[in-house]
Amino acid sequence: MSERAVVDRLTCVLCPVGCELEVRRTSADEADAAGSGTGKTRKTGPGEPRGSGTAGLEVRGNQCEKGVPFAVEEVLRPKRNLATSVPVKGTAAIMVSVRLSATVPREMIFPILAEIAKLRPETPVRRGQVLIANVLGTGVDVVATRTLSGFDPLFHPRKSQAMPTRFKA
Repeated sequence: MSERAVVDRLTCVLCPVGCELEVRRTSADEADAAGSGTGKTRKTGPGEPRGSGTAGLEVRGNQCEKGVPFAVEEVLRPKRNLATSVPVKGTAAIMVSVRLSATVPREMIFPILAEIAKLRPETPVRRGQVLIANVLGTGVDVVATRTLSGFDPLFHPRKSQAMPTRFKA
């Protein structure tokens, strides 16, 4: 292994085992010489680390076949999901939670958050309603995760229930 190899340590989150993965970035020539350019998990004996790599990556420590694709994507093309809340016009529940319909490249998170910050939906808002379609050309939608009508009894006290004087304006 070359001295120029970069090692990343990751925890796989695709199953409950939570394998500690070690990803070595090497040159493509070195990876081919080591026989790890196939992109498939190689068969190993008990106790021996499993893994292989693609595009100059060698993955070790995975206990199942899900670990290699997870590590390769996390190192080469990391993606994230996003959930936040936005203000709503026309209801006492002043915020509605939103999320993305799929994962997006990690570098797009802050530009997408800036677009979501401009959003001010009006009631009624339905759960699953697309509030921004194809946000920033990513092919991913921003959807509401809660239904809000104009009147939400959860946030409106009954008229018979007097507000304590210390909270009156």
